[in-house]
Amino acid sequence: MSNAIKIYRPVSRFNQFDADENAERKLVYAIVLPEIKKERVAEQAAELMFHILNAPEEILSEIERKIASGFRSIEGNYSLSTGDVVEVDGTKFLCESFGWKEI
Repeated sequence: MSNAIKIYRPVSRFNQFDADENAERKLVYAIVLPEIKKERVAEQAAELMFHILNAPEEILSEIERKIASGFRSIEGNYSLSTGDVVEVDGTKFLCESFGWKEI
């Protein structure tokens, strides 16, 4: 697995924090992470992206800070939120109010 990550955000402001898996979304960010050698790699990569994009910068590693800065440098990106979708090597995970739902 290459851990190619894509993040999609709901298009409609009304669906911004909506965990509706059928809401229309647009691609807002893409990156390739170093390989993670554990079971459930895709879900762990999604969880890693959630951590990187929501944690205070002072607790992130240098590489994680660069990823967060790259994400936030795109207008409208601030954090990973409920309703966003993280795609890892073609497997999509919907960020719910608690945890992930594979879609």
